[in-house]
Amino acid sequence: MQLDDRAVFLARWQKFLLTVLTDEAVAKNRDRAALRETVRSWNGRASPDSAAYRLVRAFRSHTAERAFQPFFARAAETYDRFSWRRFHYEDALWQLVHDQPPRLLNPANPSWDSLLLAAADDVLADVERAGVTPANFTWGKYNTLKMQHPFGRFLPGPLARLLDMPAAPMAGDSDMPRVAGPSHGASERLVVAPGHEAEAIFHMPGGQSGNPLSPYYRAGHDAWAKGEPTPLLPGPAQHTLILKP
Repeated sequence: MQLDDRAVFLARWQKFLLTVLTDEAVAKNRDRAALRETVRSWNGRASPDSAAYRLVRAFRSHTAERAFQPFFARAAETYDRFSWRRFHYEDALWQLVHDQPPRLLNPANPSWDSLLLAAADDVLADVERAGVTPANFTWGKYNTLKMQHPFGRFLPGPLARLLDMPAAPMAGDSDMPRVAGPSHGASERLVVAPGHEAEAIFHMPGGQSGNPLSPYYRAGHDAWAKGEPTPLLPGPAQHTLILKP
């Protein structure tokens, strides 16, 4: 369950984006054809190799930006730290783009259909800035772990790499059980039943030792990143530390 990366939240947005990318819309802009083809490859998961997930996620975000701009522009001008993204806006956004009330349309767009196509083109602009094709605009290229040691933030690159955990594409996102982002995620995973400790599973990021020269500095981290089961109970002792007063 803790490794569940199914994109239930965005499933309806994937279907909605395909309704926006009609044959007529694609005929007017051939770049939209590659976007539509990739979105059709949706596997229903926030997996590192999924381009469809990242594209659909970006479409929802750009749609929200365009739809909400008239509502929050004045607040943003008045208070520079204001961010509508902190609100729970999914229900309002979904109703707006389906009811499409003319009086609530962003004046920058002549119609709701044009707003939605503009949001799709915003996604294509993201792809172009990344220097890839829609099929290569994978979730893992964005959702890459960046776990830095506190000292690694100001040490030279080669030294920082000795302290930091390796960058790795991660499955998961913020709206599913497998919470994972470049700089945040599950601090640990634990599955255990009383009396069955020998069957228990434990994951912890960052390794077991605080000494970068220790062979245990990154021990267990890779299993956490990949979601591979590792035992809760310790194995045979490798070293013994005796403290004498």
